[in-house]
Amino acid sequence: MKRNLKIAFRTLLKGKLYTIINILGLTLGLTSCLLIGAVVFDELSYDTHWSHSKNLYRLLSIRENSGDYSQKGGTVFATLAPTLKHQFPEVVDYSEIYPAPIHLKIDKAGPVPLKATMLHADSAVMQLLDIRLLSHQDLTPSRDIKKIVISEQFSNTHFSGTNPLGKRIYDVPQYDEPNEYVIAGVMKDLPPNTHLRADALLLHERTEQELTNGGRGAHYARHYVLLRDGTDPTEFERKINAWYRDIPENDKGLQFGLQPMEDIYLKTDFPAYQLVKGNIRHSYIFMAVAAMLLLIACINYINLSTARASSRLKTTGVHKILGASRRQIMGQSLIESLLTFSAAGLIACLCYQLVLPSLQHFIGHPLAFRFGAGWPYLTAAFLVFLLICLFSGLYPAWLVSGFRAVGSINQVLKERSTNQKGLREALVVTQFALSIGILVALFVVQHQVDFLKNKDVGFDTEGLLSLNHVSWDNKASVLKAELAQHPDILSASFSTWLPTDGAGYMTRLIDDPRDPGNKTDLWYIAGDPDMAQTLGLRLKEGRFLNGSKPGDAIEATDLDAAFNSIRPCLITASTAHMLGITQLNVPLHEAKIIPVGIIDDFNSESLHNATVPTVIVGQRNPSYGALLIRSRPGTSQRVMRSVAATWKSLYPDKLIDMQIVRETLAKQYEAEEKLQEIFGGFSLLTMLLAALGVFGLVVHATSLRVKEIGIRKVLGASVSSIMRLLSADFVKLVLVAVVIASPIAWWAMNKWLEGFAYRIEIQWWMFAAAGAVAVTIALFTVSWQAVRAATANPVDSLRDE
Repeated sequence: MKRNLKIAFRTLLKGKLYTIINILGLTLGLTSCLLIGAVVFDELSYDTHWSHSKNLYRLLSIRENSGDYSQKGGTVFATLAPTLKHQFPEVVDYSEIYPAPIHLKIDKAGPVPLKATMLHADSAVMQLLDIRLLSHQDLTPSRDIKKIVISEQFSNTHFSGTNPLGKRIYDVPQYDEPNEYVIAGVMKDLPPNTHLRADALLLHERTEQELTNGGRGAHYARHYVLLRDGTDPTEFERKINAWYRDIPENDKGLQFGLQPMEDIYLKTDFPAYQLVKGNIRHSYIFMAVAAMLLLIACINYINLSTARASSRLKTTGVHKILGASRRQIMGQSLIESLLTFSAAGLIACLCYQLVLPSLQHFIGHPLAFRFGAGWPYLTAAFLVFLLICLFSGLYPAWLVSGFRAVGSINQVLKERSTNQKGLREALVVTQFALSIGILVALFVVQHQVDFLKNKDVGFDTEGLLSLNHVSWDNKASVLKAELAQHPDILSASFSTWLPTDGAGYMTRLIDDPRDPGNKTDLWYIAGDPDMAQTLGLRLKEGRFLNGSKPGDAIEATDLDAAFNSIRPCLITASTAHMLGITQLNVPLHEAKIIPVGIIDDFNSESLHNATVPTVIVGQRNPSYGALLIRSRPGTSQRVMRSVAATWKSLYPDKLIDMQIVRETLAKQYEAEEKLQEIFGGFSLLTMLLAALGVFGLVVHATSLRVKEIGIRKVLGASVSSIMRLLSADFVKLVLVAVVIASPIAWWAMNKWLEGFAYRIEIQWWMFAAAGAVAVTIALFTVSWQAVRAATANPVDSLRDE
């Protein structure tokens, strides 16, 4: 073995350039796989660490025949879970659990509150989740005292060196008066790989009221249930819905579902009031790209190893003449592969550790999964590494060991058979096809993101500001009057809705004219009568709501009128078409509206979703809600400072949450923007790896044709003709790769675009541009070595050895 290692080292050092190319390519591939693998495995590990994770489910509401909006929702009747526990032995326990952002002050007189996330839950949360208490007092929820359990990290950060138990902290709420909290416990930090990520736990009293009137009039809650071992969730779901259908007062279009705890993070593609959410499609994309990067690196190694096999025929022939068996020669070649892969693996591990902090900063949270976190992961990674090494080194080893001794020596300088050349060409085509596919994906993602950020959403975003939902404390009219005096504020309107808030503040089920016999949701947005003008909505027909007309707006606190009176409204063009409205000012009794104006469609949600049937109704004197402000173009920052000063004078104890609407809309597509950045990095890596492989092959091919090139130069060949000679074959291979990659990339990216209601069409130039980039890189790589060979002195190349 010692002799074999010595020979292997000598062989690798003899071909330093090829060894460096192989190690560099494999290092890039392995590092990329380690980093992407850490992210993907972390994503897949969300909420799998709870001891009851296999039996935990979130209750869902499923609205049948609800039009083109989402049928599922993450809330259910607050009385449903208690009833299920009493009615069905399959239910062990339940708990209302939800995280929410909060601003806290450690010192009540402190100037700057800190941002945190509070996990709201009832006392049964301890039975469902593995919350480990480090120290605590009495945790029994009380109406008079709000008791919280803070995380160990929160305690160390804000109460370092002191016992936090019994201390009081204060929130800065958007609604009502500030609340005082008593720290009743310290818990071990919740794992970062959970959608219930939080800094503190607020315990509420448990709701045990059972379902009545089919749930009508009940509050909604986010409930989780723990089922007994062996319970079939699909069968239990059918059982729940059969039971609910038998209740006389049931909501005919409503069903309930069970979402497994382990699916919540990655597979929630519906409204669920969920702060932490992933995307299973992105995880699949990352896994595919990691496999592609590693495959390209392995192809580089196989290509260079097989191409250099001819230069080792003399050595192999001597070994065979001296009695070496094929098995021994294969073993020697595999040792060289193992050394190359080991060097690349060690460097990749170092790069992984160095890049990991930057990766965690990029994704926005620490990774719970680490390859070095335990022996099972290390063992699995090592076995995969060995398999990759064996896969990459086996064919070159078999090829080198298969040469006949006499034939090897006599034909040492001849190129190997057509089959071996054909294999190398196929591998080069595969490399570039993968690289071109990722480059096409980059172009598609980039243009889709640009489209999303620049598409006309139906209202004017220039100079539009928003104040998030808050209670106005009987000062709404004073605030609006103060803002009206500012010369750069054109208008300000209170609203129950803000862009990115969702489709509206309430819905009403009405008959769907497109599908007789079924219902659809009609969404309502309420606000000041001039809200449509503040938003910059475009009127197609009729008139806007008018504050001077008493009937155009009701008192916001008059809930009976809000739900039962027939009200004037603005209606979107697509909604008017759907409902067959041909004449304005005619009541629609089922919808309880009188359309007085038709406005152009506008996107009330992100462009992932299509527009939904929407109407705008008027209200005045709201107790709570949001505020839209229209400022003069170019004055947004000045207006924001002025509004903040006015806010401070009216609401000294409340934080102001003010946003530029254009930036708020752009934040909806942060995931796609990150995907664009990732594909940019992937494209660079794949092209670099492909170029490294081509460079190695060109160096080898040139070394085999040194005398041929010298003879051609003596006979008058120009530098350009020799460059064409050496580059033509590679350019042909890249063009073949373009032909192969284009339909596959078109299909894959069309599947990705299906997740958007508004999307671009994939254009021919994206494939042409990707092909042009690939050809340019191949030509540049080949040309550099070709020019060196073409400008070499033919006397040196033709000199006898």
